[in-house]
Amino acid sequence: MMGVLELTERRGRKPQAERRWLLGLCCLWGDVPVKTGMGERRLCRRVERGCDLLLRSGVRRVLTAEDFPYWEELFRAGLRPVEPETFCQAQAAPLALAALGWQERRPERASVLLYGRRVSPALFRAAEQLCPRVRDLAVDAGEEGEELAGWLRAEFGAAVRPPEAGQADVVLAFDPGAPAGRTVFHLYGHRPDLAGFLPALADCGLPSGLDRLPLLAVLWEEGKIKGEQLRFLPPNTKLLT
Repeated sequence: MMGVLELTERRGRKPQAERRWLLGLCCLWGDVPVKTGMGERRLCRRVERGCDLLLRSGVRRVLTAEDFPYWEELFRAGLRPVEPETFCQAQAAPLALAALGWQERRPERASVLLYGRRVSPALFRAAEQLCPRVRDLAVDAGEEGEELAGWLRAEFGAAVRPPEAGQADVVLAFDPGAPAGRTVFHLYGHRPDLAGFLPALADCGLPSGLDRLPLLAVLWEEGKIKGEQLRFLPPNTKLLT
């Protein structure tokens, strides 16, 4: 079961937990009471008790606020975060198209670079999706990337340019070390960098107080949302939820 752990300014000493539905996903919601001026050691003990409460109910992964400061206590207890890397890499092509729209660049006049240490399944899917749509697609992924570029030329008759042919409008980085571009998405690691783009749902808002990238990642993993429901809002967009 998915868990949620939040710190709530309220009276009481004991953490509480209840089942709630979160956009179709059943979660065990852990509530740790805190007070202004509470000592750090005391607060950490309460967080640890909240962790124990979730663990006893079978929770192993937890959603929290974006600025949640007590992950060390969660890791020690055996809880872990939702890793958003797979989700972000699966959205590589929509992210690239969103960036081109923000740049006011038509895809058929734009260039996109796919960068990785190898051709992973996610990089391959992004290439398949983007190659028929953008003017120039470059693949920088070693020998495997050269093989993929040749396949794309044969399959789509597309202009697959060499990686060194100038700065791309959008760079989709599946591993560290990508070159510069007008917009660069770092789609790897515990905290992928979406270049200021804000993931959202087209048909509803997201609950406030939770880190939206892990939340969307687990909803996507569990089949509660589909790719067509997602949108990526440009940098500096402000949402109420």
